[in-house]
Amino acid sequence: MRQFFSWRIWAAFALLVGMAALIKVALPLGTSPDAAASATTATVHTVDFISVVYQIQPSADFSVTDDIVHGSADVIIDGHRTMRLVDGTPGSISCTGYTEIGRCAVLANLLGDAVLWFAIVPVEAGPKVLAPPIVDLLGHGLAQLQNGWVVRLANTVDRNCPQETTSLSNFVSTYGPASTTVIDVSKQRIASVQCSADVTATT
Repeated sequence: MRQFFSWRIWAAFALLVGMAALIKVALPLGTSPDAAASATTATVHTVDFISVVYQIQPSADFSVTDDIVHGSADVIIDGHRTMRLVDGTPGSISCTGYTEIGRCAVLANLLGDAVLWFAIVPVEAGPKVLAPPIVDLLGHGLAQLQNGWVVRLANTVDRNCPQETTSLSNFVSTYGPASTTVIDVSKQRIASVQCSADVTATT
């Protein structure tokens, strides 16, 4: 009896089914379609180092244009650690007055001492960084933010909202798009999430 499909077609079909299953697993029930769409538009960056910056010492020709470093800069973390940003390093700076002492925090993806990517952002008292919403819970203690950052979760993430939620997944699916993610700089983890100010308690 002749095969209905060749083995290559069956293999391709199995591959498609497998990919569909993987996509379903990668998109938890707590992730809304809109959140998933926004996650796919941002470049993903794994954050494996977070710290307050003591001071940044840029070269005379230093700038960050189109998310690429031109020139160089030394990011002084403390008396023993300095992060070197070399020409061509991908990254961004959203912290104004970044050459002033203690004004900013740095998030980075490192390979040994080499900086693969970085973001220099304002730091709040705590110290903490206020970041965009979580759009995906990836498992293994990781979450992806709306801007593409992949950051580790604290063992317990506080959910600050007048409305009760049953879990972090429930919070993300219900209030995620308008929420704020709070990163504890000293622990290098997401410590809490905060729903938007227009959410009120039920009576």
